[in-house]
Amino acid sequence: MRLKGQVAVVTGGSQGIGEALAKRYAAEGAKVAILNRNEVKAQSVVRAIQSSGGDAVAFRTDVSRTADIERAIAGVVETYGTIHILVNNAAAYLMSPLGGTSEQAVDTMLSANVKGVFFLCQSVLPIFERNGGGKIINIGSIFGNDGFPGSAIYCATKGAISLLTKSLALELRERNIQVNAIAPGWIETPLNEEFRATDPDFMRRAAERFGGPNAWMKPEELTGAAVFLASSDADSVTGSILFVDRGWSAY
Repeated sequence: MRLKGQVAVVTGGSQGIGEALAKRYAAEGAKVAILNRNEVKAQSVVRAIQSSGGDAVAFRTDVSRTADIERAIAGVVETYGTIHILVNNAAAYLMSPLGGTSEQAVDTMLSANVKGVFFLCQSVLPIFERNGGGKIINIGSIFGNDGFPGSAIYCATKGAISLLTKSLALELRERNIQVNAIAPGWIETPLNEEFRATDPDFMRRAAERFGGPNAWMKPEELTGAAVFLASSDADSVTGSILFVDRGWSAY
């Protein structure tokens, strides 16, 4: 149990990547706090973790609202006493073709994917400083490194995550706070389920970029990397973008 005694906050932990990470962290001995807008789904994950012998709680949180972030982080500290690990996973993905994208869609992605990540990092900083260190893991994307048609804003937000990760890693390294990112490849999640089921053009473009066998991954395939970055084995790893993509970034 590599995370025994640790307290981990996982945003967007009610489904997909966040759910897989929350369950794996709990299996590795961490106490897990799920921050999520959908409290019903989050509580379902909490019950699944508890039924397997783990320890978890959920807080209804819209990561685009700083008041929600502050309230949730205070709730985690009240429940568990401290926080050792922050996983910024919550994100929004909306298609954004040039000439056909609303201001609201842009604001939604920027607020959830960038603003929320920054203010969550800021909210745990004094807690990590009291602890003498901590781990921040941002969930980026292969599209923070390469573009994808019709997804310019999403790609821009994930590119921002890469530089935010590197900048904060340099800013916080003397405080023993490691900041890294995982850049997943094609992951089957509820976030892209509709596109996979109903948008043949989306699937065609995906196949063009990586049409090899088994290009689509399951969320559980990211959890090993996330455990490593949260563990003491990664105490000297900071400012890194770890691609978990079956070779997509090398293609």
